[in-house]
Amino acid sequence: MLIEEKLIISQRRNYLSLIEEGIFLRAYNQSAYILTQYYYNDLKVMNNMIKKLNNRKIVFCAFPKKQIMKRLSNVYKTEWGYELRGDFDLSNYKNWFQHKLSLKSDFPNKKNIKTQNFNQDSNHLEKREIIFKQKLNKSMNNNLLNSVPHNIQLTQQQLNFLKNWQKGKCLPIIMENFIESIRQQLWEY
Repeated sequence: MLIEEKLIISQRRNYLSLIEEGIFLRAYNQSAYILTQYYYNDLKVMNNMIKKLNNRKIVFCAFPKKQIMKRLSNVYKTEWGYELRGDFDLSNYKNWFQHKLSLKSDFPNKKNIKTQNFNQDSNHLEKREIIFKQKLNKSMNNNLLNSVPHNIQLTQQQLNFLKNWQKGKCLPIIMENFIESIRQQLWEY
């Protein structure tokens, strides 16, 4: 799995994502924040810069995969690792992230994350991100269908949105907010 894909998975709202990497489970950026602030503040958070992503700075932490059930017994296994859904307060995330980046880099001249060489053209990266998000959404939808055996009642606002929706005429952020409102209703039961 490419680092871009790991970062996309790690920034999903209301999810702690742990990515399998060899014998470890790693949490990146937002997921590292959730893991260290809500569960294990004793984990060492490291920072690094990813050259192939225009020197983007990241933070991460890890623990041995064999400890997963001892550390987080209510996680769900996925094709890329484990995830835990929750209502996580991220209001201090940006400050925490900046603080972790301000610390001395743990890997000044080393690549600590496996990378693959490919065309770094921005369109290529955007296309890869879109394809990966589609795969991730499909996987999440399959898991969702299997785990939600009940109906929900749409609000008037949601019904109006569906009634007036036209393909290609909706901003992606509005569509994401609509989907998120439906997902939140599903887990209220």
